[in-house]
Amino acid sequence: MNNLSCFIVDDEPGAVKTLIALIERYCPFLTVAGSANGVEPALGFMKANAVDILFLDIKMKQESGFDLLKLLPGNSSHLIFVTAHDEYGIQAIKFSATDYLLKPVVPEELIAAVHKVSLQNKNRHTEQVDMLLQSYQQQHFNTQKRIALADQNEIRYVLIENIVCCGSDNSYTSFYLNNESKPIIVSKPISEYEQILSMYGFIRIHQSWLINKSRVESFKKADGGYLIMDNQMSVPVSRQRKHFLKEL
Repeated sequence: MNNLSCFIVDDEPGAVKTLIALIERYCPFLTVAGSANGVEPALGFMKANAVDILFLDIKMKQESGFDLLKLLPGNSSHLIFVTAHDEYGIQAIKFSATDYLLKPVVPEELIAAVHKVSLQNKNRHTEQVDMLLQSYQQQHFNTQKRIALADQNEIRYVLIENIVCCGSDNSYTSFYLNNESKPIIVSKPISEYEQILSMYGFIRIHQSWLINKSRVESFKKADGGYLIMDNQMSVPVSRQRKHFLKEL
């Protein structure tokens, strides 16, 4: 892997010190160019210097990492959020397929995130940031319209209403759209998408299936029970989850 540079934005000195120590030990190819404890000093550095990766905290006293991104349109640094739990921030990050690390940072997750970000191209990164800011704003009003689905070759920005159902295969999730014959396969477990999409009318009716309630055509009682979706897919309903049919 080529040598890369990074900048850290976090209002907790201890968190900055810990992340620097982890980078030095586990990512020797990554040089820490500096750090800042708030939006204003970070903005000054980022406008004057180019770095490959920006490690960004979400909540910083009265500020937000998203406040910094709004002030850096077109910035080419790749993003990795390092944060404690923040409902709207984490949801926006997941919707945009942007990487994040939860505190306390686990070395293996840091290595994986840095490696993944290093493989992304600039165009893909710019689209992710645009989607991220849009998602963060819309999450407050539950008006999210699109979700970013990243497969091996590209990131697709899909209208949530066009998702008929999602099928699980171990750590992979297949998204079936109403206007496409082939699914989009993403290397994330279905449980993560259940959490993201539950507020948009999706329910888990089987260990391996998550369905869009608005896309259900009928329920068949034969063979233990299954749903017919509006794209004519048959989706099984587990015995333990048949009570969810009341929501339909």
